[in-house]
Amino acid sequence: MTNIEFDSSFVQCQKQDGFSAHMGPFFEKKIEGVMHRALKIEAHHLNPEGVVHGGVTLAFADYIIYRAIGDEIGHDIRFATINLNSNLIAAGKEGDVLYGVGSVVRKTRSVIFAQGQIFTNKNIILQATGVWKIIGAN
Repeated sequence: MTNIEFDSSFVQCQKQDGFSAHMGPFFEKKIEGVMHRALKIEAHHLNPEGVVHGGVTLAFADYIIYRAIGDEIGHDIRFATINLNSNLIAAGKEGDVLYGVGSVVRKTRSVIFAQGQIFTNKNIILQATGVWKIIGAN
């Protein structure tokens, strides 16, 4: 696994309104040319079993892929998730930092196909693919 140190070189992501503000804060840092997003896991992210709630992991996946699409095609274009397929492979725990990367696989005039991965320094947590509908310019 990659060994990433979560330190002050990670800066808080912009555009964290609504649910993102409630769930985050999210952080980001470019590492070897790839933008990595991060979420520090705290007690309110856990399920009754004491591990990261699957909904938190899925919401973070949607966020990191959405932001990666914007990084690649521009943040002035609006788009919305219409499909998100995921495999939860492992669970994070309190004190972990979840890292996420995403990328565009293909873009047409009306939809974007993208993928992402969430991981810690020890485990792959989730792999996801999805489709985002292009709505138009802001």
